[in-house]
Amino acid sequence: MGIKAIVWDMDGTLIHFQINSTKARRAAISILSSHGIEKRRLSIKKSILDNVNVSKEIFKQRGYTLNQLDLVLKEIDNAVSKIEYRAALNASIISGIEDVLIFAQRKNLKQAIFTFNKHQHAKISLEKTNILKYFNVIVGRDNIENPKPHPDHLLDICQKLEVNPTEVLVIGDNFRDIECALNVGAHSIAIHTKLAVVESLHQADKIIKEEEIPIKLINEIEKLL
Repeated sequence: MGIKAIVWDMDGTLIHFQINSTKARRAAISILSSHGIEKRRLSIKKSILDNVNVSKEIFKQRGYTLNQLDLVLKEIDNAVSKIEYRAALNASIISGIEDVLIFAQRKNLKQAIFTFNKHQHAKISLEKTNILKYFNVIVGRDNIENPKPHPDHLLDICQKLEVNPTEVLVIGDNFRDIECALNVGAHSIAIHTKLAVVESLHQADKIIKEEEIPIKLINEIEKLL
């Protein structure tokens, strides 16, 4: 049986999302430092999620309650959200991607998005690039307790779309997208962009270069129908 749905990553896969990631990481590090996390334990080269996960363990060792942890995370989320919102307003579509979305729609494939962005900001970006109409479901970081690569992110979408994970194709440009697909038994295609580290994508079923969109991507999707 072929696939019934495509679950897309958003940033770098569907759209160019010009967030100042360095500024966002610095904001998160500043907040974590203000709560007593030594700067040597944090790195501007790591993602916000990685820095937060390191800090969570330290906070737990220091006896922080869940409520205290939640307050720190909300402080970070509020700071990052302001930067994210400005980036959402300036999103632009990746060349050729709408041809793929139209193809999937014509093949009656359900389409969804799982993203680290907040749901509201993802919607703004998709409206700005005029592709919101193609998606049945959007699940942002604020809609799920355990975001990708945790299986919950993708399983929640599967439930909403009423499909089995094995009937899903995940398309993304980050190892977390591919890892999430592997974690639930879904198919996967990695988009090798200029910012992606190709070595981190090797577990995907297929790797396609950004400049090979739309033709090669459509061909690979068609093989799974």
